[in-house]
This record gives sequence, C-alpha cells and structure tokens, in this order.
Amino acid sequence: MLDALDEEDSLEEGGQATEKKRRLSMHQVKALEKNFDVGNKLEPERKVKLAEELGLQPRQVAIWFQNRRARWKTKVLEKDYAMLKANREKEPPRNCSDCLHSPSDNRQLSGDDCPLVPPKSSPEMTVNGS
Repeated sequence: MLDALDEEDSLEEGGQATEKKRRLSMHQVKALEKNFDVGNKLEPERKVKLAEELGLQPRQVAIWFQNRRARWKTKVLEKDYAMLKANREKEPPRNCSDCLHSPSDNRQLSGDDCPLVPPKSSPEMTVNGS
C-alpha cells in the first residue's frame, strides 16, 4: 500500500510521460478514512472543509469517497455471501417436496398410498377417435 502512495508517472498510449499522477500521503489517507468512518456520504460543506484541511481539490475528495464506497460495498457483499454460504452448508439438503408443500403437508408418498392415474381425456382432447 505504501508504494501506491508514491508519485508515479502516467503514460499515454504512445508511451510518452505526461504530468505525474498525484498520490495521497499517508496523513491524507488516514484523515479521509477517519471521515469515511463518520459517514460514507459527503455533504458539499464537509467536502470543501476536508479538501482545504488536506490541501486537495474538492473533486479529489469526492472521487476518493466514491471509490471508497465502491470498495466498502464490495467488502459488504463478500461478507454477506460468505455468511449465506456458511448458513447454506449447515442446512440439510432440501427435497423437492420441501419447496412445494407447507411443513404440515409434507409426507412421504408411496406407490401403494397414491397410485398414479392418468387424467381422463375430454371429448375435445380426443383425436381421430382415440
């Protein structure tokens, strides 16, 4: 993470060096993280005040918060997925009958108790006298 905070040359497609891409200092990152913990949405007044305190442009602060919210959302989704997966692995396998009937209706059907009977065909369903 420290090397990501150093200044780095940004290159155009042709490989020519343009202006240096500015990276935030550790002090700036810590201050932004602390403010993100207070609230992940940024009001305009708070953005301007924070930008002035850290020597950044308000747009830089806004973009940092936007990127941080995206990373936060990804972490929350990964955590939720892991929790759901762990809960799913604890559950016994479900039968089709669990999905189709309420718990009081669930019962094992055997061939003797409930023989399969084809439906009676209606006159409209018969074709060629069959």
